[in-house]
Amino acid sequence: MNKRRIRILAIPGSLRKASYNRALLGAAKREAPETIEVEIYEDGLRIPLFNQDSEGDLTPRVVLELRERIRSADAVLIAAPEYNNSITGVLKNLIDWASRPYGQSSFTGKPVSVVRASPSRFGAQWSQETTITVLKSARAQVVGGTHPVKEAAGLVDSDGNIDDGVTLAMLRQVLSELAEAVAYE
Repeated sequence: MNKRRIRILAIPGSLRKASYNRALLGAAKREAPETIEVEIYEDGLRIPLFNQDSEGDLTPRVVLELRERIRSADAVLIAAPEYNNSITGVLKNLIDWASRPYGQSSFTGKPVSVVRASPSRFGAQWSQETTITVLKSARAQVVGGTHPVKEAAGLVDSDGNIDDGVTLAMLRQVLSELAEAVAYE
């Protein structure tokens, strides 16, 4: 019997092309087994700042597309960098748009895991905590535990790839947790 592949939308919380968190999602995509397809969301730069005046008929097309991509994915994987001990404005803005209008969050019941990479020895701890709080408010089903990648600068090669065995094993575990959450929906 042929099983359908699980589709995971991977959202980087940074716009920087050489972001450690973007590299983390790239590694997740490469490590995904054949039963899982990881698609990295690349339109974060096009998402305007959230403005409730732009809801309803005025909602930007790129936001409508984001909401549909989250809804049509089986699960979401977010890479949450840390700026000033908190969630990035880019990621918060994206979650705000995707969780609107009130009562119609694209994240409702959606299995979501949060990973994080940081050049620090703390591994973006506060960003993950804040991101999880915001996702729970958006009614997401947060899956798994904490997934820090500390001192990430030493793990990313000149091509932007991560080849660290411990990090890759963690990513495979996260993908497995998401797949399991999807199977039990």
